Amino acid sequence: MSRDATTALRAINRILWRDWNPIGFSVPEDEYQSYAPGVLRLLRAGADHYNLVVHLRRVAEESMASPISEERAALVADRLLALGLTN
Repeated sequence: MSRDATTALRAINRILWRDWNPIGFSVPEDEYQSYAPGVLRLLRAGADHYNLVVHLRRVAEESMASPISEERAALVADRLLALGLTN
């Protein structure tokens, strides 16, 4: 994995841990790192705000049975897009 990809995954993981956190209580900082590669793929494929929101909500609900609001997902999507990782 390239240094750029590693740096991007760390940045995504920080946002997922700090802002997304569907579990909703204190979890280890690596709790959501397995979801970061999927988010990075979406960003690099040019996913827009809407697609990121849908992805974040679906993963929270289907993988963790912890639905999150559209507003929270939108905030996280904004922060992910602000990383500038789109192609």
